[in-house]
Amino acid sequence: MFQVGFGLSPVVSGLLLLIYMTANLLMKAFTNPILRRFGMRNVLIVNGAIASLCIAACAAISPTLPIVITGLILLAAGASRSMQFTAITFIAFADIAPEERASASVLASLSQQISMGMGVALGALMLNFSRVSRTATELSVYDFRLALILAGVLGASALLSYAGLARDAGAEISGHRPVAR
Repeated sequence: MFQVGFGLSPVVSGLLLLIYMTANLLMKAFTNPILRRFGMRNVLIVNGAIASLCIAACAAISPTLPIVITGLILLAAGASRSMQFTAITFIAFADIAPEERASASVLASLSQQISMGMGVALGALMLNFSRVSRTATELSVYDFRLALILAGVLGASALLSYAGLARDAGAEISGHRPVAR
């Protein structure tokens, strides 16, 4: 979007993505304490909603938007994505016995790579669906915005599955102990 839609140089586009990835990296320092404090299920639901909104909010980015606002959107999107991926990875191992985690790690890594590949393919399909529906020959900012909004909606659809988790899901890994009601 930065290069094709906005016409920004690769260097400027890379610097903007650096904001996103820096937030992603910095969030790792806060992930475990947050998961311990609030629990996997709650984090997956609340942060999942935040991450979905942040992905959709990236559709609001434009060359005329103040750089501070663009940076804040990218920071929030990077941090929430990091938290969500970590929580999903943790919950994948919640019911795996410690002696089976090494084998499960291989399967989880493979599944994650396939999922990321499917995500890229789905993103490309959304971009091209938008372009074709406009009967255009080239991508435009509109196509990227629509794809980002659809990605946010798709991410939000996972919230239903997170709501079905037990309140203490992943407690062994996160260290969270929910208060009995």
